[in-house]
Amino acid sequence: MKKNITFFRHRRLQRALVLYVDDELPQNEAAQAHVHLEGCAVCRQKLADIRACRELLQVGRTPQSVPTEQLWQRIVRKTSARTQARFELGETFSSASFRYLRWPVVAAILIFFVLAVWMKSNDGERSVATSASATIDYGLFLDDLRHNVSEANFHKRYPAQVVKLAEARQAIAFPLATIEALPDSFRLDCVRVLECNGKKCIQFTCVKAGKAINIFQHALGQPWTIGQYAATRTPICNVECSLVNAKEVMAVSWQGKNSEYLAMGDLTPQEFAQIVEILQ
Repeated sequence: MKKNITFFRHRRLQRALVLYVDDELPQNEAAQAHVHLEGCAVCRQKLADIRACRELLQVGRTPQSVPTEQLWQRIVRKTSARTQARFELGETFSSASFRYLRWPVVAAILIFFVLAVWMKSNDGERSVATSASATIDYGLFLDDLRHNVSEANFHKRYPAQVVKLAEARQAIAFPLATIEALPDSFRLDCVRVLECNGKKCIQFTCVKAGKAINIFQHALGQPWTIGQYAATRTPICNVECSLVNAKEVMAVSWQGKNSEYLAMGDLTPQEFAQIVEILQ
């Protein structure tokens, strides 16, 4: 969650850096930008790049010294004396015509430099975004459960498709959990295939005594987090598990033979133990 917050702060500030340089931000936003810049080396570097571009453009518009006509003629004579080919080139670019070409050349160089800086900054933003999206943040799902809201926010981040159990087996590369082995009291309500950075995982939604429980299964090595929630290590049915107790709901994660599991819901420890024992 902190990574996502930091990413969006970067995006919001970087869009306002030009206004910050020109002192056009409102006073409160300028103060916030100043505080963020003190602690963020990435944004400070981008600010320095923008200021460097401004200085180069200013130099291009108002050169400190203007070469004289005699200097240009001397340059043409020296370069044309090297070889016959350079002589012909010197004749083509006479002192009169070269005088009109030199500033467009400077402008082209400056444009190339600005484009290079812009592409570098965009590559950095894309790498941050890719890194963030490659990790599944189940903390978003847990937030929605705690506040008794729909899963829309989570599924906007990670697109989900409702499928049949047989289709789910074909969609993933690891063996599907034996969800049918759960007691009849765990009624399977829905199966979804989630996608994160090109990798697919499964979400089972079961109902027990009117209470919903969601069991996620993803491949070993899939980066994931549970956001800001602290987890404690505890053995359940001789399986090393991570337990998050968020008062309203609980979350238990453990590693199986070919995949990892994360179960969330308003269930008792005994009910969670039953799930771990059967699905391990």
